Amino acid sequence: MTCGLPLTARADACRTARHGLALIATARPPAFIITMAKEVARYNALAQNAQAHHHHQLHQLHNSVLVRGRPEILHIIELLIEKIPNDVADLLVEVSYFAMSRCLTP
Repeated sequence: MTCGLPLTARADACRTARHGLALIATARPPAFIITMAKEVARYNALAQNAQAHHHHQLHQLHNSVLVRGRPEILHIIELLIEKIPNDVADLLVEVSYFAMSRCLTP
């Protein structure tokens, strides 16, 4: 995204969403981490089902918000590790699950 001003409506909404997600994550790290881990588990289950039964649904999964937001989610996890390492350490299994998940790997 470019930083030209004035921002388009889409660019402004994206910036606001990224900022809001980061604020939620830093205010309630356990809620963010557990929610992301559950979303990754749900995505993986849908992907496995689509591979087994409905090949046309794979395209829809690759356009999911979780996949498109992968860089931002990983960036927020890095910020949490730097700023609040104890909260992240308490949920290390969940962090590991979605950090190593195939939907979050390039």
